[in-house]
Amino acid sequence: MRGRFLLGLAVAFAAQAGIVGAMVYSRVSVLQTGQEVMLRSTFVDPRDIFRGHYVRLNLTVGGIDDDLPGMKHYAEGTPAYLTLREGKDGFWIAEAVRDSLPGGTAPVLRAVTILPRRSGTRETGRQAVLPFDRYFADYDRAQELETLRREQKLGVILALDGKGGAVIKGLTIDGERVYDEPLW
Repeated sequence: MRGRFLLGLAVAFAAQAGIVGAMVYSRVSVLQTGQEVMLRSTFVDPRDIFRGHYVRLNLTVGGIDDDLPGMKHYAEGTPAYLTLREGKDGFWIAEAVRDSLPGGTAPVLRAVTILPRRSGTRETGRQAVLPFDRYFADYDRAQELETLRREQKLGVILALDGKGGAVIKGLTIDGERVYDEPLW
């Protein structure tokens, strides 16, 4: 009986370790081989009582309006796949919206949904809701990023996995790379 328990415990441990290992491998793989794109961002420096200081990302993929290809057929509240292209200022912007992963070689970013952007009671366009909105940093770094945000163009470098997924790879300030996410 004790042997079965220990065997079961070992199997459960191995399964959990395998799941965590697969998650780490997937992230590292995307950081190493994913296509890089840079999105314009603003930061706000709040604090999470359990996880520490972070900067809230306000990433933008340019103007999303009804004239954007695919937008007229998009159903609000469903996932959206944004085909991206590099803008004149080096930040990437949405070129088209699809409800499924498009084929081709253009970089694609999966958004949770696209919602109306409002200013008071007035709708001022649409915004893509991306699956990440926080970047954790130590207190001093978070304060520094907040200060830099007020003065300069801040960019977030994403590594795309080719299926619409992305991980944060680094940060830029006025086009100069100031931080790279460590692999481990």
